[in-house]
Amino acid sequence: MGRSSVSRLPALDHHVGVTKLLESTGPVLPSHTCGTPGVIPNGVIHGSRYNMGDKIRYSCESGFVLEGHSILTCIVSPGSGAQWDFPSPFCRAEGACGGTLRGTAGSITSPGFPAEYDNNLDCTWSILSEPGDTIALVFNDFLLEDKYDFLEISGTEAPSIWLTGTTLPSPVISNKNWLRIHFTSDSNHRRKGFSAQYQVKKAIELKSRGVKMMPSKDSSHKNAVLSQSGLAGDVCPDPGVPENGKRMGSTFQIGSSVQFSCDDSYVLQGSKSITCQRVTDTLAAWSDHRPICRTRTCGSNLRGPKGVITSPNYPVQYENNAHCVWVISAMDSEKVIKLSFEEFDLERGYDTLTVGDGGKIGDTRRVLFVLTGSSIPDLIVSLSNQMWLHLQSDDTIGSAGFKANFEEIERGGCGDPGVPAFGRRNGDRFQHGDVLTFICQAAFELVGEKSITCQHNNQWSGNKPTCIFSCFFNFTAPSGTVLSPNYPEEYGNNLNCVWLIISEPGSRIHLLFSDFDLEPQFDWLVIKDEGLSEPTTFGTFSGKDVPSQIASNGHIMRLEFQSDHSNTGKGFNISYT
Repeated sequence: MGRSSVSRLPALDHHVGVTKLLESTGPVLPSHTCGTPGVIPNGVIHGSRYNMGDKIRYSCESGFVLEGHSILTCIVSPGSGAQWDFPSPFCRAEGACGGTLRGTAGSITSPGFPAEYDNNLDCTWSILSEPGDTIALVFNDFLLEDKYDFLEISGTEAPSIWLTGTTLPSPVISNKNWLRIHFTSDSNHRRKGFSAQYQVKKAIELKSRGVKMMPSKDSSHKNAVLSQSGLAGDVCPDPGVPENGKRMGSTFQIGSSVQFSCDDSYVLQGSKSITCQRVTDTLAAWSDHRPICRTRTCGSNLRGPKGVITSPNYPVQYENNAHCVWVISAMDSEKVIKLSFEEFDLERGYDTLTVGDGGKIGDTRRVLFVLTGSSIPDLIVSLSNQMWLHLQSDDTIGSAGFKANFEEIERGGCGDPGVPAFGRRNGDRFQHGDVLTFICQAAFELVGEKSITCQHNNQWSGNKPTCIFSCFFNFTAPSGTVLSPNYPEEYGNNLNCVWLIISEPGSRIHLLFSDFDLEPQFDWLVIKDEGLSEPTTFGTFSGKDVPSQIASNGHIMRLEFQSDHSNTGKGFNISYT
């Protein structure tokens, strides 16, 4: 079927994942005003003052729901005068897709995911956090009709990021305390859509309430001490330049920021950027110490036939500002490299491990995967006799890191992807064109692809699926186990699960809790006794306290589990007899 007058993006280039910088210019505003935030479609703005401290309020016309913050405040913004504390909200038609998300973590999926989304969709999600916070968005699945269906993301350093096609995007990091995700589909063809998780990084507080002692580059004056008599109250001392590094910025007034970087073979230890801030009415100080540039100590050149790679300090958390490169070469140049992970835990979205194939290290055309988060990645196989790994971490919040095994194998295959826990696999050949199928045990649902094919690029056509405990099941066996979905990993948001345990009439059911971890007050498990003429409730359980053993009076027990839209826990493990 032909297409007519389709024009989503002007001059859209041919890349599968598209990033467009939509530059815009406007009048320069005085430093004390935020300027008008603008009228929103199908909405009303209340308030006409836009200076620091002023507030405005938005509301929607009948038939529309306000998404975002209804009240905006004009606040001080270091380095740029003043700005509104949140983006303008928008008015969504009642029943339309999209919404507003809050909390430190959560997920977003296209409508109907993992089933195909509908045509002619126009969905907008807003992720909101507190001023000073940033947000990381990490994609787990991504399959849109190339160049016709789009995901637009705003709230980043680029005014807009446009994504389309089938390539899994790299993590997206906000440079504001919000992200807005806008999904549109056209009138033809549909795809699986996308699934993403977000993680909020809280603002870093000043490490000291007092005045900073800033080391000076001048060795005869090693400590530049701020004093009331020595410097004006609206200027910070010269922070200097780190040895073996560079500084960008030479203005030291309140609100000004300077950035630091290191020479080749050195990595930054400390903050990449510091801001001059007012401490008292007469004193000003930098938000952090000047960083240092230290010699890179991680990464190495490795050779087969097999070996182990771990992140620095593993299993203790890796360092901030890590910049490590490992290059693996097969001893036999006719073989390829297989990489499998035992452990994996990087700060989601902010710390990444890039895996590439041969060629020049860092060449985006040779990148196989960009990994982040705490899920153990699936098997990765190189195309050539070389593979490289590049670990990058930011300046805060390290995690345990990773442990991986590498081995050189014969060309023409994808390697053994393994068998999912609580599941079975049909097929034991892993050469090009071979197909594997998977099924799950009773009470478990298969999440992911039921079958995967070994492709000529040495990668399976899909990840190994997982078997997740079903959200709805009737247990009739005399004994068994009830698990929260995804246990022992964290359960998902917006769950509403019901399980029935049914025994012989006249018998009783005993529950024994071995593990229990739910978000206090917002996620909960209700246990009911339904084997009697008048059902009773044993209790509603939440938090981390493991409940005591429970015995029914009748022969049927009902377990109801609900989670809200944000923050989760490990879940629960309950045995019944």
